[in-house]
Amino acid sequence: MSRLKMFLLIILLTALVAVTGSVVYFGTQAQQVWNQIHEERDDEADSEKKEKPAMTEPFTLLLLGVDNEGGRLEGRSDVIMLAVIDPNQDQINLLSIPRDTYTYFPTQGRYDKINHAYAFGINTAIKTIEHFVAVPIDYYVALNFDAFRDFVDLIGGVKIDAERDMFHQNSRVTIDIRQGEQFLNGEEALFYVRFRRDAEGDFGRMRRQQQMVRALLDQTLNLRTVGNANQILSIIGENVRTDIPFSQLIKLIQQFSNITGDNVKSMTVNGEGERIDGISYVIVSEEEQRRVQQEMRRLLGLTENVQYHSTFDQQLH
Repeated sequence: MSRLKMFLLIILLTALVAVTGSVVYFGTQAQQVWNQIHEERDDEADSEKKEKPAMTEPFTLLLLGVDNEGGRLEGRSDVIMLAVIDPNQDQINLLSIPRDTYTYFPTQGRYDKINHAYAFGINTAIKTIEHFVAVPIDYYVALNFDAFRDFVDLIGGVKIDAERDMFHQNSRVTIDIRQGEQFLNGEEALFYVRFRRDAEGDFGRMRRQQQMVRALLDQTLNLRTVGNANQILSIIGENVRTDIPFSQLIKLIQQFSNITGDNVKSMTVNGEGERIDGISYVIVSEEEQRRVQQEMRRLLGLTENVQYHSTFDQQLH
C-alpha cells in the first residue's frame, strides 16, 4: 500500500506531524475532519483583502496555542508563533512572539498584550500580529492544549533534554521534571513548554517551545504510520481550527512529509519587562521591531516599499 502523508502542524506546543499511508484510502475521513476544523477568518469587510498565495512560494502560517478551559478554542493565545515556510528550500523559519508583548490592536483602536487579541476573534489576532510584524499572514492554525497533550501521549511520550528541574503539584497531578535527558508524557511535556517561573520568564519558555517542536519533528519521523491515522485525525478534529484549504493542505502534506528539526530555524522577538499602570508587559524597542519586520520580509521575498509599524507610533499611556 502506498503511504498517506498526513500533516499535523502543532506549534510549539506542537509540531509538524505526518501520517504515512494512502491519500485515497483516508481521503474521505480526512475530508470530514477538515470540514470540522475549517474556519475562515472573518474579514469580508476588509477592503485590503488579498488572494491567498499558493503554497509553491514562501508563505506565512500563524500558529496559536489557545489558553482555554474545558477544551474550548476561546480566550487568550498563550503561545504565538509565526512560521515562514519555504517549500522550495524545505525550510521553516519559526518566529516566537512573547505573549505579554505590548502592542497596538488596529481593529480595536487600543493597546494591550498581544495574547489578548485572540479573545476578540481570529480576525483581530491576525490583524494585530500583521501590524506588529509588517507582513501578511496567509494562513493560521489555532489549537487548544488538549491537542498537544493528547498527541504526545499517543506517540508514547517525547524524549527531551530538560534544561532545568521543574516541579508542580496540585490535587490532580504531580509533575517532577529533572534536568537532563528523559521521556515526558503529555501532561509533563505541556508543563515543560508552559513553564516560566524563573528569571527568564517568557523568553526561556519560547526557547523550550522551539526545542519541543524540533524534538517532536525528529521523533515522529518513524512513527508516521497508518496505524496512528484514525487517532491523530480524532485529536485534530476536536482541538484544531484552520483556514488552510483542503487541496492546499494535501500539497503541504506531500511537500513536508519527511521534515525534521534540522529544517527549522528559530527566531525570537527580544524585549524588556516593564510595568504600565501596575500590569506587566514586554516592551519591544522600535529598533528590535524594525529588525524583526525586515527579516520577515526578507524571508518572504518582499522588497517593495512598506510602512513599518512601531509600538511607539503613539504614546504608551
